[in-house]
Amino acid sequence: MSFPSGFGPPLARERLVSSLAADPPRLDLAALAIATLGREDLDAPACLHTLDALAARVQVEAERLREKGEALAPLRALRHVLADIEGFRGNEDDYHSPDNSFLDRVLERKVGLPITLSVLYLEVARRAGIPLYGVPFPGHFLVACDAGDHKLVMDPFHHGDILTEHGCEELLKRVAPQLKFDRAMLAPAPVELIAYRMLSNLRRVYLGRDDSQQGLAVVDLLLLLAPDHPGELRTRASLLTTMGAFRAALKDVERCLELSPDAPDRERLEMSARELRERAELLN
Repeated sequence: MSFPSGFGPPLARERLVSSLAADPPRLDLAALAIATLGREDLDAPACLHTLDALAARVQVEAERLREKGEALAPLRALRHVLADIEGFRGNEDDYHSPDNSFLDRVLERKVGLPITLSVLYLEVARRAGIPLYGVPFPGHFLVACDAGDHKLVMDPFHHGDILTEHGCEELLKRVAPQLKFDRAMLAPAPVELIAYRMLSNLRRVYLGRDDSQQGLAVVDLLLLLAPDHPGELRTRASLLTTMGAFRAALKDVERCLELSPDAPDRERLEMSARELRERAELLN
């Protein structure tokens, strides 16, 4: 996989590229790469050690439950250690804090977003030998595993509750009532998609706070994953313009015009390109 150069923090870019280039891609390292946007000096080895230690405890608990003849011993052990004992849960009091998207902060504070808590469950499960996968459910990330002819779905945001298909339908009515439930919504998500969705959450937070610098760093990483995404190109062009980087903004606008010659906003894009050229020339 090749990536374009960009404007975001080089450490985050370098670590994200490395995590996705691994075989197979490393979700834990991708999440920690994103977390460097909030804390460049985060102790990644310490975070990985914490995940290892949690997984070891899950394995011990799963064995104890198996000896008792407990059904679904691995999943129940995972939930018991992470939710019941450690108290990891959704941050409903401060849902839009950037810290909820950073894995290192989630490990420290034990609260986070559905997707960051799902990353925690996935990485502890992987280390404990539990075949869990991420589910990019609309509006609320989940995790699941296959159990014969059906899926067992868990909601890390709500104390690791195990959901039936009906439970998923009810959840959808709350988080995305405009959509109709489809089993395809429970399909596994690759690491790249999970990283993209984590970054999308951060983009909304920072742009909602008018934090152009952090917003630009996040959008730059999004374009690392999807270099020709027209919406992200437009957003980066707008942020770069706000920050006075007119030549860089012009490149993104011209790329939008190249990718979508029949775009509904073509006239506005062409006007933006002319204005950016004029501003760039004034800098000479």
